[in-house]
Amino acid sequence: MLRNLALAALLAVAAGHASAQLFAPQGILEPEKAFRISARALDEHHVEVEFRIAEGYYLYRDRFSLATESGKPLAEVEIPRGKLKEDQFLGKSETFRDLVRIRVTVSASDAARGTMKLKVTSQGCSDQGLCYLPLEQIVQVGLPRSRIER
Repeated sequence: MLRNLALAALLAVAAGHASAQLFAPQGILEPEKAFRISARALDEHHVEVEFRIAEGYYLYRDRFSLATESGKPLAEVEIPRGKLKEDQFLGKSETFRDLVRIRVTVSASDAARGTMKLKVTSQGCSDQGLCYLPLEQIVQVGLPRSRIER
């Protein structure tokens, strides 16, 4: 009986994945692969969040949101200017292709802990016409200790 239930559950999960793939255009990447995120400390007060964007994909500048893992918005976030794109749904929008680096100022309390987790939300599309739902990712960054504390 338990074996039959486990088999039924496995088949239901497999069918769900298969049906989702049937409706997605051929060759579309998962969002985590289309928009690869990483982060590194520049110094004890600044972090750089980097997105490597797959060929044929782009991210919207105004769809970035950065916060602490607990959800507290970060006060100082420097997002570079993007290239203007005429979007059929959003009108003129700034977008990024290939690579974008975002600079974040770290609070004194986060710097004192020596590590922080950032909650980064982004949204982008494929040139094939598929736009993804907003993607929330968590990245952890080790921060160097302040020279004064050493």
